[in-house]
Amino acid sequence: MFNFIMTGDDLRRIRLSANRSTEEMAKIAGVNRTTYERWERGIGFPRGDKLIMLLLYCKFDISQIIDGVEALKTEFSQYKDLDHDEQPNSYRISKKKNHLRPFELEGEPESENR
Repeated sequence: MFNFIMTGDDLRRIRLSANRSTEEMAKIAGVNRTTYERWERGIGFPRGDKLIMLLLYCKFDISQIIDGVEALKTEFSQYKDLDHDEQPNSYRISKKKNHLRPFELEGEPESENR
């Protein structure tokens, strides 16, 4: 199973090993410098897409991350056809008819404007 954990200290080490400033890293991530510095201090963390951009900017090998994502995709493919996202998940479709209709709270009259 995929197990990839990165901390703010890791983010800082990667930045320093690539000889980058916090301002450069913030610009690549599309955030201000203080937000990036908070990430390094462990306050919050960048979304996956921003993290990948930062790692690539520092020339970090992301093959382990990609392999882990592929492993997750394989593991969860039994629950949903990932190549055809428009198809609903057949394992979780409600057996009830009209399962997509909004529910009514008990005691409230149905709206006539539907």
